[in-house]
Amino acid sequence: MQRLVSILFAFMALYLAYQLVYGEQGRKRHEELSKQVEFQELTNDRLSQRNSALRAQLSNLRNGHDAVEEEIRTELQYIKEGETFYRMVDQ
Repeated sequence: MQRLVSILFAFMALYLAYQLVYGEQGRKRHEELSKQVEFQELTNDRLSQRNSALRAQLSNLRNGHDAVEEEIRTELQYIKEGETFYRMVDQ
């Protein structure tokens, strides 16, 4: 009887060790989730920096006439009256 209990105990210990490493809530799953969290944090940091740059640009556009003019000239290629537009083309 004692031998049966010892075998049963050993089997349960092996089963629990297996579940600890390879189970649904085990160490492997924890490592996978840690990698996903790290990747998501890097993505969030990059997007946060981008948002800060866009907020600064928006604030500059709202508060400054020169910034609006510069944005229109670069993005839409507008020119003022009396200016001559020259386009340089590489050949």
